[in-house]
Amino acid sequence: MAASVRRTSFPLPSLLTALSCLLIFFALVSDAACRPTAPVSPAAVDFPSVQLLKRLTPVVQSSADGTNVTVVNPATNDVIPQGSATDGGGKDFSVPAIIWIAFVFAVGAPLALAGIRLWRITTGAGVGLAAAVCIWTAFINTISADSLPDLVLTIIVLVAFAIGFFLGMVGFGRMAGVILLGVLSGFSIGLRIVLLRPGLLIPRYIANWLLLVVFMIIGLALIFFRQRMGLVTACSSVGSFLVALGIDLIMNKQSGMSFGLRFFMDRNNSHFLELTHKGYNPSVVTQILLGVSLGAIPILATAQHFIFRAPFRPTWTESTTASTTASIVGSEEAVALNPEKHSEEALSPASDESEAHTVGSTAVKSEQSDKSKSRLLGARFSSRFSRSQS
Repeated sequence: MAASVRRTSFPLPSLLTALSCLLIFFALVSDAACRPTAPVSPAAVDFPSVQLLKRLTPVVQSSADGTNVTVVNPATNDVIPQGSATDGGGKDFSVPAIIWIAFVFAVGAPLALAGIRLWRITTGAGVGLAAAVCIWTAFINTISADSLPDLVLTIIVLVAFAIGFFLGMVGFGRMAGVILLGVLSGFSIGLRIVLLRPGLLIPRYIANWLLLVVFMIIGLALIFFRQRMGLVTACSSVGSFLVALGIDLIMNKQSGMSFGLRFFMDRNNSHFLELTHKGYNPSVVTQILLGVSLGAIPILATAQHFIFRAPFRPTWTESTTASTTASIVGSEEAVALNPEKHSEEALSPASDESEAHTVGSTAVKSEQSDKSKSRLLGARFSSRFSRSQS
């Protein structure tokens, strides 16, 4: 009965999660900008209307000697101030950089090796990583040239992950964690494929996002129709991506996968000179790490599937019930075999408070014994009923 209730309520959180991901996608790839215009006709109350204009690529102008480089908005000819494009990642092995290295290994390694077995930790990581990606993307695309310090932005993203991790562990957030993990698996696979080639896989920026959407839909479909396959694939893909990112941060610091992530996700005009104008040119080591991490996905997924054969969500099995009931029955047999000892303990002088406490604990134990026996009988009845049906 409980399983049927869960299946009935499944589409609602799935639909909400899919709509949220779709809104995030349109927010990231939009090429339209708004500019207020004068009202068409006079009225008592003037409501400003908006006109959608295509977003123009900034123009880089340099002096004759090449020492002074400025970024200009071609629509207004205004100079666009440029700021640091580290996006919270730090430099070399600074404090934010070390925090990120520790974070990606701490989250990625358990998912890659045993994500299908961790249950609540896995669903918490799904919601937490989705929240961290959204918050990080929102900040890096909206901050001005005087950006936040890297440590502050790192703390904000990690707090968002912690909140999402907690929500994914509780009951109402577990299904969202599973669904978001499927979306993140497609996102991580598509992102690695896009970053394999210098300047991104497809020259047109929007086409790369469309490719990522296809992979995200595939990851989501696997969760819907082949849940175990989707879960082992999602845990392996997300975990391998994070582990590869951590290794690349150690070897190439912020010039490898880190730069590719910022180049792809950061379209802030205040970072145009340092990211978009500079271009993405991965080293051979980064390309090898991307390819190896992609090849490790089926290996890790197969290993998790055969090593951890238990269901993703722990269930109360008949063996567990039998062992619990056996321990309770054993204690009752001990009481029956030693009646004199227990009668002496019952006749020993004690205060009123101790007697009340003893009576209360005995009632609790008897109640637990009755519950365990009823669970055992129910499990046996369901097993016999399933056998008769088969």
